[in-house]
Amino acid sequence: MLSAAPAVVAVRVRCPAKVNLGLWVLGRRPDGYHEIDTILQTITLEDDLELARTERPGCHFESAGRPIPGPGPNLVERAWELLVVERPELAEVGVTARLLKRIPVGAGLGGGSSDAAGLLAGANSLFGLGFRAADLERLAAGLGSDVPFFIGGGTARAKGRGERMGRLRPLPPAWVVLVSAPVAVSTSWAYGLLRKRLTLRGADASILASAVAQGNVGAAVDARFNAFQDVVLSQVPQLARLMNSFVAAGAWGALLSGSGSSLYSLARTEVEARAVAAAIAACDADVRVMRTRERGVTVSRIM
Repeated sequence: MLSAAPAVVAVRVRCPAKVNLGLWVLGRRPDGYHEIDTILQTITLEDDLELARTERPGCHFESAGRPIPGPGPNLVERAWELLVVERPELAEVGVTARLLKRIPVGAGLGGGSSDAAGLLAGANSLFGLGFRAADLERLAAGLGSDVPFFIGGGTARAKGRGERMGRLRPLPPAWVVLVSAPVAVSTSWAYGLLRKRLTLRGADASILASAVAQGNVGAAVDARFNAFQDVVLSQVPQLARLMNSFVAAGAWGALLSGSGSSLYSLARTEVEARAVAAAIAACDADVRVMRTRERGVTVSRIM
């Protein structure tokens, strides 16, 4: 049962972006999904999600900042619907979800997945549902492949369609230069390009995971790989030009993130990161200097 007189009436959730340190696509599964092996890392680029109780049943979604294209419901609203199925008593109450969108859409950074995880974790706190992290990850798996990762965040390896996840020792804190082109790349379109070029190199993910576990950032950079990079860059000239600018600026192992329109590199120092960012600042893209982050979505109470 829900409390009739809750002490908490609103919560704020910080919903981080991610980059793929490595992404291998190993084949198509009988259920229509692709078998993947990927190592994920949260970074300090964040959306802000504020949740407040309301007497009107349902999820009342509002967004500001970057536009969210396409008809609803989006992943935040779908996350609420999933919670109502799991806890039918929630059908009698409502939540206002106000999202400040900073993570680009279709950029391979997992913003929508992180926002959905934020709704699950935030509503758990707001309504006193008592779910543990493992429970939230189970629910999150019903929303999308990346969603469970954002419950804990940090550094993790995901297999299957992304739902079989194991936490890794956090990568030592590192600077990240993140470049997002002003285009959105559809995941289904990218998988279509990849269909005849599956990598079948799953053992390489273990090499990267071992480098991460040892805290060897240099070896991790050398072992990174993204199965989508060649096929997406060959079809999106703007991204190919950005990659050339990144390399010319001396970026340390520039790589595509996910299947989207963001490139990133790690940097040994803040000075190095800012020098690379300054060298490509004139490109038609969002250029940011970020840090890696050891946590996923984080909830703070507004009393």
